[in-house]
Formats: sequence, C-alpha cells, structure tokens
Amino acid sequence: MKQALLTLLCTLSALAQWPTDPAQNLLICNHTGEAVVPKIAATSDGGCYVTWWDHTSGNYDVYLQRFDSAGVPQWTVPCGILVSNHPTETWLTDWDMVVDLEDYCIIAVNDSRGGSDRDIYAYRISPDGQFAWGADGITLSANNGFEPDPRIAIASNGDIAFAWQEDNVIHLRRVNVAGQDVFTPSTITLTHELPLSIPRICGTNDNAIVLSYLIQQGTQFTSPRHIYVQKFSEAGATLWNPNGLPVMTTNGIGIQMKPDIVHDGRDGAYSFWYDTRNNVHHVYVQHINSGGIVEWQENGVQVDLSASELQMSPSAILVPEGIAVFYQSTNTLQSLGGVDAQLLDSTGSYLWSANGVTVTPWSPEPCFNVRAHRQTTNYSVFYSQYAEGSAINTLLRASQLDPGGNPTWTPPIKDLCTVVSEKGRPYTCVNPQSQIIACWPDARGGAMNMYLQNINADGELGPNSVFPPEIVITSPEDSATVNTEDIDIVFEVHNILIDPNNGDGYVSVTVNDQDPTSTNEVAPYPVTLNLGWNMITMEILDLDQQPFDPPAIDSVHVLYEPNSPSIVITTPVNGALLVDSVTFVFAVENFDVSDSGGDGHILLLVDADDDMIHDTVDIFDVTPYLYFFGGRSTENNVPLIMSLRDNQGHELVPPAADTVIVDITHIIAADDPILQPSSFSLHEAYPNPFNASVTLSYDVPTPARVSLDVIDIMGRKVTTLVSENSTAGTHSIQWQADHSPSGLYFVRLTSGSFTQTQKIILLK
Repeated sequence: MKQALLTLLCTLSALAQWPTDPAQNLLICNHTGEAVVPKIAATSDGGCYVTWWDHTSGNYDVYLQRFDSAGVPQWTVPCGILVSNHPTETWLTDWDMVVDLEDYCIIAVNDSRGGSDRDIYAYRISPDGQFAWGADGITLSANNGFEPDPRIAIASNGDIAFAWQEDNVIHLRRVNVAGQDVFTPSTITLTHELPLSIPRICGTNDNAIVLSYLIQQGTQFTSPRHIYVQKFSEAGATLWNPNGLPVMTTNGIGIQMKPDIVHDGRDGAYSFWYDTRNNVHHVYVQHINSGGIVEWQENGVQVDLSASELQMSPSAILVPEGIAVFYQSTNTLQSLGGVDAQLLDSTGSYLWSANGVTVTPWSPEPCFNVRAHRQTTNYSVFYSQYAEGSAINTLLRASQLDPGGNPTWTPPIKDLCTVVSEKGRPYTCVNPQSQIIACWPDARGGAMNMYLQNINADGELGPNSVFPPEIVITSPEDSATVNTEDIDIVFEVHNILIDPNNGDGYVSVTVNDQDPTSTNEVAPYPVTLNLGWNMITMEILDLDQQPFDPPAIDSVHVLYEPNSPSIVITTPVNGALLVDSVTFVFAVENFDVSDSGGDGHILLLVDADDDMIHDTVDIFDVTPYLYFFGGRSTENNVPLIMSLRDNQGHELVPPAADTVIVDITHIIAADDPILQPSSFSLHEAYPNPFNASVTLSYDVPTPARVSLDVIDIMGRKVTTLVSENSTAGTHSIQWQADHSPSGLYFVRLTSGSFTQTQKIILLK
C-alpha cells in the first residue's frame, strides 16, 4: 500500500505543471472513487481553484485544490482539501464556484445534512485553505423544498450574491465577506402564480445584481417558458419593472434550455439563449440597459440567419465591440455538427456575416460543451467533440478568432486532450495571463478521475515561455462616472520596460477620436474629457512606435457629467424670527462666485413673490453677508431667495437657488416717544452689554397676560423669563446667562397684540 501511494505521489508530482502534450494532461486527483461535476475559477495571480464531487468514501464529498500559474498544486497532494463530507443524495444537481475580489474561493452546494431534503450551503475559503465562514460554511436555506443548482455572483464592492430555485419560486440572498446578511430580511423570494425556474445572476459596476429567470406559461412541466430579468440594489430594492422585465415572451424555451446573462460593462446586461419558436433551433441575444430598457428588437436578435441550419447552446462574452457569441451548429437532421460564432455591437448589429462565421466545420462528430473566453484582444472557444465513430468517447479542443472573425492559430483548431475516452462535462476559466484552463472528469484509467489542461493565447499548451507586453488601466474603472473634465489615467505595464532611459517602448494614449499622444513613463497621465461618454485607449508600442503582435492594449469607458451648480442657505433657517437684520451663511458648489473671472454672482431677493420684489442685492463672494431690513414693521412668512446668476446677470439653466421663509420684526426703542406704545413699555436692559446676568424691566398699565422671552440671533427661543397674568405696574426680572454663549440676543415683550423687542449683548 505504501509503495502504491508513493508511486501515485511521484506520478502526480511529475505532472504537477502545465503539460505540453495533449495526450498527457495534468492528473489532479486519483482517488479510487469517481470524481464528477467539477468547477473551476481563475485567481488574480494566474492560478485557479478546482473543486469537484468525489465518491471515494461512498458519499459524494466536496474536494478543493488550488493551483499556481504554472499548474503546481498548492495544497495537499494529490487531492487538495476536503470541504464537505456531509451526506448527499445518490444523484447530484449542478452547483457553483467563483473567486471573489480577495482571491477567496466561494462555493455554493446542496446536501442533505439537515434531513432528507437538499438545502443550500456556502463556503468561503482563503488562498491558504482556511475556512473563513467556519468548517460547515453558512446555511443559505433550510426548508423542505427541492433546491437544485445554486448560482453565485460577486458585487462590485466585494459582496457575494446567491440565487437558487426552491420548487416553483426563486430566492436571492446577499452577504458580505464576513458572511453577514446585507438584505433585510436576509432572503428575497420571487413568487408568481406560475412556476419560476433557472435563476442566473451577474454583478454590475454600480454594486447591483441582475437576475435572469424563467416564468413557465402553464401548469404542465412541458409548458413553454418566458425570460424575465430584474435588477436589485445593494439594499435589495428592485430597480427595474417591479413585476420583472420581460425579455423573451414568445414560445420556444423548453425544459432543457437554460438562458444565461452577462454584465454589459455599463450597469445593464446581455441575455442570451436558444429557442424553437418556429420549430427550429436558433440562438438569440437581447440587451437591457442600466435603466431597465430592452433596447433591441422584440424577443431578441437572432445571431445567425443561415438557412437549413440549427443553432443551440450558446456561450457569450463581453468584448469591446459588444458581445461575442459561440454556439453549436448542425444541419436540420442533426447528423452533422460544428461550432459557429457571431459578434454583435452595442446596437445588436452584426459585425461578422449575418450567417455568422464557421469555427469548426460540420462533421459526423458533433461538438458540444461550448465555452467562450477572451484571450488578449481575441475571442476563443473551448468545446468537446465526439471521437471519430463514437457517441461516448470525446476529445477536447479550442479555436480562436480575431475581432474581424478570422482564425489566429495554425492550425485553426488546437487539441487540449487527444486521449480517446469517456469524459464528464468540462468546465473552463481564463486567467489574467489569457490562458484558458479546462478541468474535466476522465475515465481513461477506468474510474472517472479529474484532469486539468491549459492553452495559451498563442494556441500552445504548457507554461507561457514568453509573456507578451501587457497594459492595465487601474483608474478610472470601466464605466466610471467623473465630475471633472481633467483627470489622470493610472495604469500598469507588465513584461516590458517603459522608461525615459533605455526603455523598450512607449505607451500611446487615445481619447475618443482625437489624435493619439504617447509617453515613455509609467506615471499618472492627464487627459481632458468631452461631455458625456468617453473611450480612453492605451496601447504599448515598440521603439519605432509600432503596435506589438498581438496588441498590448486596454481601454475604459468614462462618463463625464459635471456636477450642477448649487447654493444652500444654512443661516437663517426656515421659521426664524429676524430683528432688524440677518447674516446670511450659505454654501455654493460647482460655481465660482466672483466679480471678475468667475462663473458669476449671487442675487439676493428679499420678500419676492409673484407680484413684487421688496429688494435685490448682488453678492460677489461666499463670505457671510449682513443684510438690514431698514425699519420694516413686523411681517410673517417673508421669502428670502439666493439665486446664482451668470456673468450677464441671467438665471442659470436649470436654475440654482435656495429659499428660506422667515418672520421679521422691528426694535421699538424705549426713549422714542413716537414709536413707544402708550400702554406697555420694555425698559433699557441694565447692564448692557452684560456678563453672566442682566436686569430686565417692563411696564404693565393694567392687569394682562404678559410674556418675556430671550431669543438668539438665529431666531431660536433661548428661554421664557415670564409667562403669567401680570398685575399693573413696573416689573423687573434677572436673566442668569451662565450657560449661554457670548453674542447678540433679543428680549421680546408680548401682551395680546403688543410686541416690543430690544437687543442685549452677552460678553464673557
């Protein structure tokens, strides 16, 4: 037994790097039980995670292995770490695995640990194999429903979203990296009078999640299904049609069809599928923009108009031009089959032939398991193809097209696995080095074991012997919105020296259709944007300022939307009581207030209504402004407006203004015989100014209800000193102002319709 184990370890060790021979793929686990239903996802360092069901123990256990960029396993050899050995059913459903923004592996799987039915559980495992959410993960669902095929998407802020079907409803749940729920309640459940199924999700740049699903158009299992989508905010609010946004509402989607969705890079999504609406299989694509508008023709654009041809099982990728779609094609008898492709721009127009382009010509050995990927600036497809004369044994192959639809490899079709054997369904990913990595179960040795193989962007297997130059724009992000026209582009360059001294090339910078400029430094590069959407493209050039082959290029779309000018009055506040004067305090944004060289000035309108304006003042700076009311009598509900005006005095379009409604009153001096009331009198305060306490005196000629209040400069009542039925005579009271700040205050005497106010000053 020890000798057998040693032989196995040596065999795996010898193959523990990317093989160059398609007949000698990388064996990653050789347990005695079958290994099935693998999942694979790339890491930022060029490696990947691979996970699968393993039946060695008699139960389908979940195993996980991590590989570096050279194909070397990073954890226990031969089979990595055991994620879960909780009980499962004797038959399996699909499941999911992705990599999050911190290079942790996220797994969503169902098992029967909670009883006889399947429930959904999720794991988050670090690059060093630690279980971040505990040894048993987190429970996403615990009920008696049938829950197959959970799906995962990573939000732009790093949150993880899960979607799954339970019987005839669909659930959506979002957690942060700590496994804490983001939604309240934790799970959003979509229901309908008819059954829902096949949830698929993707994240968007605005931190939302787009969900695609089917609504069955009848109670029979064979009833046709229609495609709907919905977008959910970080808080779980629906952002599109509350009842779901219809994407495809004609018949033709049967029980075997699984429409999918990809982010469009602009906070919308592309939906793609195949159906038999006219009793003929065809592939369709539809675009939904960020506002929830279905933009292309009703029920989708048919990607291939070839006569006497069927198209099925598409795989699609987001590309700079729009969306690239690869799909199975067959004759109408399905006796011959191959792989075709189409490129659509953002309007749904064909960029290749209306009949698509042929990737793999028809043959009696059809192709299936189509997987599309972008490698550098080209578009690649991986697929399975039956071996000659067999309907069981398969080969694994790949091909690549440039943006013009032309093959780039010689020969155009490359083999990843030439071993003629029965294979399970393969899964693929593409890493930052533009290597496609495939994993699959393979019965070449008897039982199904797990194998791995890469193919580089140049069509060769094995390690990348020469890494092509690469440029990556790190800031701003694609589809970012900025508020200034002048920004810096931050970028990284790999595998080439860009330097003023003895460098190997230059970086070309193009904004929209402007002539390109170039730099020989890797440093933030300033550009000026146009209003609206801008495309910024950076490309590495050689010393002769010629592009490399393949091109080293990156681009981002940036939306320039300048913030609108605004003004906000912070003092006085609505409802304030103002005496004689007011000091305006205000804030101005995105507008330079100046008497020369700025954007304009501020117009103050006092007591402005539909009929008249009492006063106007031009203000040319943003410092607090003191305004006197000029002896106006007591008035209520007086509007005070501050409006931004351009240098010609015109109101902005749209207007930028703010309004407060105040009450104003006038001070009545005690020594003024004309203005002094005949019955009541508020005497001069003593001392005034004062420190800590002040004596206030007033006359009441006949018994009456009297109030004496202290009010601050903002019109807020500080205290009520007197509120009583007073006797006739002269009365005095002291205000102890120990807990009030220094400043100007007002004393107001009120009795019935009579009001008298005077200023007092507290100095500490």
